[in-house]
Amino acid sequence: MKEYNENEAVELMAAVLPEESRDTDSVCEVLDLIYDYYDENGDLEIDCDDDDDSDVEAIVAYILKYFKKNAPAVSFTADQLAAMVRAEIEYEESLL
Repeated sequence: MKEYNENEAVELMAAVLPEESRDTDSVCEVLDLIYDYYDENGDLEIDCDDDDDSDVEAIVAYILKYFKKNAPAVSFTADQLAAMVRAEIEYEESLL
């Protein structure tokens, strides 16, 4: 089984964005926020059920709420964030 590689995740997430929005630092920040969401919701626990019901909308809402207070260098739309979240989830699932 291949190990999670943050650089690969960031590359895949950036690939779903328009060229002008592919700021690596901002994409890394989105990745960090995805994992903050997972952590706050108990999705990183070892005994957590692996039910594949990833709530993309809830993750996007969490990220948008954070960005209202702490604007990233690049402004992302909700659709762009959803595409990045889906890309990250697909990457995670490819490792299983």
